[in-house]
Amino acid sequence: MHKKEKRFLVRFLPAFFIPYLLIHLLPLAPLNQAVAVTQNAFFEATGFETELDGTLLTVRGGVEAHYRIITDCSGLVMVILFAALLYATKPSWRALLLYSPLLIVFNLFRLYVTLYAGVQFPSLFNATHMALWFVDSAVVLLAWSHATKVNLW
Repeated sequence: MHKKEKRFLVRFLPAFFIPYLLIHLLPLAPLNQAVAVTQNAFFEATGFETELDGTLLTVRGGVEAHYRIITDCSGLVMVILFAALLYATKPSWRALLLYSPLLIVFNLFRLYVTLYAGVQFPSLFNATHMALWFVDSAVVLLAWSHATKVNLW
């Protein structure tokens, strides 16, 4: 492994895993609630009957589906990944402040599509969830590449 690659890993790994661990230890219920309220509003705006009890979202469509909105649904993991990539290469508060809201908005859309698949096409829920996780990762990598001018190809 080259010196540059080692430097990247030494910076990236703790910059990703420490915040990732923290978001699972800290009480982030208000954030999860905000995401649940947003998803509830999206489903209501698109004609679905919903119920919201804290972070438990029930959506009635093709089937009645129940989703517990957890911290991993919030978009924080995308932001942490982006921040860790920035820190490991070309730290930039400006890029972090510019791209983080875009990543959060993208995540809210991704979450809606995932939950919609579960309501309308229950057998596709797990595949959609997994596929869109890869899309999330690609979006973060593209944002990082754009922000840092790192060529991914």
